[in-house]
Parts: sequence; structure tokens; C-alpha cells
Amino acid sequence: MPLLRSRRARLVVTTLLKMLVCGVAQGATALDCLPPVPPAPVTDAATRAEYRTEIGQEFTAYFDEAQAYLRCLDAARAEVSEEINRAIHDYQALGQDPDG
Repeated sequence: MPLLRSRRARLVVTTLLKMLVCGVAQGATALDCLPPVPPAPVTDAATRAEYRTEIGQEFTAYFDEAQAYLRCLDAARAEVSEEINRAIHDYQALGQDPDG
């Protein structure tokens, strides 16, 4: 039972952190994206049978968080791509090197 409490606590903390990170819509970097913590495997058949619903909910939450993490990484990639394009435009605006 203490293991389930710690998993739930971990899930709550991870969810709250995700909500804070996803609240930052622009300027996301890969450092803003927190990967989800995968559920710990439950190898005991009796525990799996008794807590099947809770364990299933934990895996479902993990898969949802994994999708949010991947969306965050995609947003960070898009932001960096825009910055690169702006830098290329600024560099091209410099024109020919007068000494070259």
C-alpha cells in the first residue's frame, strides 16, 4: 500500500508540474519539457489483481503525460526553427562582405 501512495504522490506532482510547464505557451525550450515518470512495474499477481483499476489508471495517465511531453518537445523544436530562420534572414540582410 505505501508503494501506491508514493506512486499517486508522484503522479500528482508530475501532473501539477506539467500544468505549470504547459502554461508557458511561447518561448518553450526542450528544458521546459519534463518527461513523465513511467509507472513502476507491479510483478505480484495478487497486487495486480487487487489494484487492477488503479494500476490501469496510472498507465493511462502516463500515456497522456507522454503525449503532452512529446507536444512540448514539438513546440520547442518549432520555436528553435523559427529562431534559426530569423537568424538566417538577419545574416542574409548583412549582404556581401565589403572585403570579399
